[in-house]
Amino acid sequence: MGFGPLSYGVTASMRMITVDAFGALDVASAGFARTLALVTPDDWETATPNPGWSVRDLINHVVGGNRRYSLLLTGARTEQVEALREVEHLTDDPYADFVHTAAEVAASLRERGALERIVHHRHGDRYGAELLIMRIGEHALHGWDLARAIGADDTIDLPVAEVMLNAMDTDPQWVTRAGYQPLPDAGEKFGVARLLALTGRG
Repeated sequence: MGFGPLSYGVTASMRMITVDAFGALDVASAGFARTLALVTPDDWETATPNPGWSVRDLINHVVGGNRRYSLLLTGARTEQVEALREVEHLTDDPYADFVHTAAEVAASLRERGALERIVHHRHGDRYGAELLIMRIGEHALHGWDLARAIGADDTIDLPVAEVMLNAMDTDPQWVTRAGYQPLPDAGEKFGVARLLALTGRG
């Protein structure tokens, strides 16, 4: 399975883990920031596990994604959001760029009514709650990709993986995919290894 867009349906069980999901976003964002702080100028053009992406490409994608999701949550039109996809989002301080935009999107997601709001994502209309889980995935999984690229600690916190897998396991778009099964040696529902395998990283 490749590194395609992450999508999660909004279900009753997903609504019940909203508080845990906000905590997971904070943890995933902090993890990405810690790894980003280790990036040196010599790492900039290093290949990542994402086909065709250098370290710079990956960081630019994540920062740009934070900005696009913040716009989506304000009701911006799809074409306005997509116009930012090919834009350079990094200044001479990529760490500050990430920290600022991560805080911005987290604040937008925490606004009253944001999780129930329907936004116009390029892959179809999404609830704000779906964007929350998708942002967790971007920060956690691309944090793993970045760590692998520069040889840093690639640990994903188990609670983060649990929040993501809970959403995936209740979303028909995931459970009907070919190969969507627990790992042969994993009898439990949750686990970082399973998350990595299901997103093409195992």
